[in-house]
Amino acid sequence: MRANKNHCPDQGRARHLFRVWQALLLIILTTSANLTTLAKEVGGDMKATEQVQVSASGSVTLLRESDAEIVLVIDEQRGSTMVTFDLQAEPLDLATFMYLGVRLDNHSDAVLDVLVSGEGEQTGKWPVRLNGRFILRPGGQDARLNVLVTRPALPGDHPLVQTFGDLYGMPGGHHRHWEYVEHDVFTRVRVKIDWAGAAQGQRIHISHPFGTEAYTSDPTLLDRFDFPVVDILGQLRWQDWEGKVASEAELRADAEQDLARAAKFTDFGPQRSRFGGYKGAARHDASEFFRVEKIDGRWWLIDPEGHLFWSIGANTMAGGIATEVAGRESLFPEGLSGQVNFHQQNLIRKYGKTDWESHHVDVTVGRMREWGLNTVGAWSRRALFETGEVPFTIQLHPFTTWIGPIRGMVDPYNPHFEESLGRLLSRLAETHAENPWLVGIFIHNELPWNNGIALGEAIINSPSQLHARRAALTQLRERYESIAELNEAWGTDFTDFADIQALDSPTPEYTADITAIMEQFAEAYFRISRDTVRQYFPNHLYLGCRFHTLNPIITRVASRYMDAISVNVYEYGLSNFKLETEVSRPILIGEFHFGVTDFGHWGRGLRMAADARNQADLMRTYFNEALRHPDIVGAHWFAWADQPVTGRRDGENFGVGLVSIVDRPHQRLVQTLRDIADSAYRIRLNN
Repeated sequence: MRANKNHCPDQGRARHLFRVWQALLLIILTTSANLTTLAKEVGGDMKATEQVQVSASGSVTLLRESDAEIVLVIDEQRGSTMVTFDLQAEPLDLATFMYLGVRLDNHSDAVLDVLVSGEGEQTGKWPVRLNGRFILRPGGQDARLNVLVTRPALPGDHPLVQTFGDLYGMPGGHHRHWEYVEHDVFTRVRVKIDWAGAAQGQRIHISHPFGTEAYTSDPTLLDRFDFPVVDILGQLRWQDWEGKVASEAELRADAEQDLARAAKFTDFGPQRSRFGGYKGAARHDASEFFRVEKIDGRWWLIDPEGHLFWSIGANTMAGGIATEVAGRESLFPEGLSGQVNFHQQNLIRKYGKTDWESHHVDVTVGRMREWGLNTVGAWSRRALFETGEVPFTIQLHPFTTWIGPIRGMVDPYNPHFEESLGRLLSRLAETHAENPWLVGIFIHNELPWNNGIALGEAIINSPSQLHARRAALTQLRERYESIAELNEAWGTDFTDFADIQALDSPTPEYTADITAIMEQFAEAYFRISRDTVRQYFPNHLYLGCRFHTLNPIITRVASRYMDAISVNVYEYGLSNFKLETEVSRPILIGEFHFGVTDFGHWGRGLRMAADARNQADLMRTYFNEALRHPDIVGAHWFAWADQPVTGRRDGENFGVGLVSIVDRPHQRLVQTLRDIADSAYRIRLNN
């Protein structure tokens, strides 16, 4: 039986109904005030009701047809506008709704690029806003733009967590994320619209924002569940979708078809080199390995034969992710225990126990060529590296430790770091030191550099045995002749350098000193990483540490050492992306995605799409913006395959794959990828 997301349990029914009534009343109040309540137009760009202030800036004139809807008249063929709904007088409470909704009707001849942002009052550490991006085609399209209301994690003792684990996406609509609006109360909604090719006087209709689709995290939701949650293939039992597999026989039939199809794609195409580089432009110096070069103000990868190369890749290729059964047995069919990797098990069912890996690698290589992927990204299966048929990257994870409260951070002053990195690279060099298909090497992933000087303060607050603290104190002793001199600069009364701790009220001198400690720390880390890579792989690229937090103190230092700076950018676009560097370097996007629930998932990813069509639009837009960015030399989608709906170890259970958990391609997404690959060099070269 399928879970009923609108189910209202007996326990707490009165409270639940009151909140629903309250939310519905708010929508009515904000959308149906009488036309006579309209205020006078202010400065030509603002109109108001008693409840909602509406303003629009940019290349439009703001009209109003009713209090439920505004009308924008386009003034210029190419332009942009920002519409703001100020809800502070009557905030929009979405506590019982899954989505923040805006309805938009495009009566222009232009494709509209729309960013919807919901904001609340700033009350904590993280930005209190939610975003969604939509590409709307012309012709009077009446589109409902739904932005998922993300929320903080449920407490560990919550019955949903006790049953399902700490998943990102839960049944009932709960989706945890680091960005959320406190108490689900919105005080401002912005709708930014960009267009090109509209006729002057054409119109865009936009509704007032509203809540839509019921949300609940009520524990009695479990009473309506039909367990187990997934079938023997790992697919959600209660939902049907195109591409869902009904039997193992279907998988065996897929195997025959997929192997035959892959065999047709023996190279990357007539306009591509053996390595997937572009043969339609001037050839450059060939070094027999991948390298980087800035040409006419734009960075490029250059393939071993000297052809321009822009990296289109995917992460976690030819692998799969395990999900935990132990402690959650009710979610799974009988007979499963420990951990199970459904994707891998389905590949064994598909190809047979003996040949599954070799057949799957053959099909994956064929799909890469067919879809236009030219790079195997991080977290991928080593068997793909051995084919000698596709460019690949390798990611290594040498020694990390705790620095104060910061977990999983490198200590470059600890000899274990350099020793462990050397061991990993030495083993890898035995098979790949002379491999021309290896693009480069990542060292670590998303290290917790944090913002500001938090890392530096964690270093000096750490125990004396931490190598990084010892190095920091040595640096301060070299800076100040005595503790008295430091005390005068910092406004402190430490009796000895060994007593130094972070300050609650920093002085400018203190901030400068902690910044210098961080710079020296980063210098040591990136220098050791670069030099050790050069020792074992003198011909290959050092691709950095796959930044997630872009602390300019750190990125400036990193640019002195990395051949290309890798950054995982989970945002809706790259048109405004900027990285602060000291030395100009190419940038490689290591991860990005937009997730959906269309194919049997509860988790929508770190950036969400409304549906499969929106997902494809967002992928295309992201790649196009990356291609137009002068410093970006590639972008890698995360991930190759959907994550299990029951989640991996950290709770991620996202519908973000190019293929499903039963290894069937998501056709709209891979066709979009094919289109991107076909147009990539035209866009890159012609901007």
